[in-house]
Amino acid sequence: MKPKEQNNKRRLYWFISILCFIYAGVALILFVYLLYFLYVRGQYAPPSFRNFTHAGNLTGAAFRPPVRTITTPFLGVFLFGSLISVLAGISLMNLLRAKESKELKREMIDSMVMPDEKIVIKELEKNNGYLTQSELVASTGLTKVKIHRIIKRLESLGIVSKYPYGVTNKIKLEKILYED
Repeated sequence: MKPKEQNNKRRLYWFISILCFIYAGVALILFVYLLYFLYVRGQYAPPSFRNFTHAGNLTGAAFRPPVRTITTPFLGVFLFGSLISVLAGISLMNLLRAKESKELKREMIDSMVMPDEKIVIKELEKNNGYLTQSELVASTGLTKVKIHRIIKRLESLGIVSKYPYGVTNKIKLEKILYED
């Protein structure tokens, strides 16, 4: 993916996470507003309904619609929507931060390694992060001694790990380098 497309996608994700938080705030405000006016102040209907008499009411008493039963489900919807939106925003922000951290680590490692070391890292990435040392020699075209030195340096930087594997070594690329 091109850097410009990555930046546009990242901006879109940040925009969506901000919208999640805005929606959560609005839903929470509506929840508190409804809760306050329905249960704390005890107002069942707006003042315009208080003096209204229902035509079918024989006693002439004021019409009082059952607003509490109508609006109570909305309280749950507003609270649930607010919680879900906050959780979605937080998870999206965590995803973006992890991706940015991974890219920063990748850039830092790219600036620290030599061209031959980059070849070994790319070859390991192509093969899901695992290759034997002899397979690295065959696939990169570098000598055994050169591969040994490169692996030793990359191991000291914490980029790869080396494990005994028969008469050769198994080289494992650390997960921080995998491309998504």
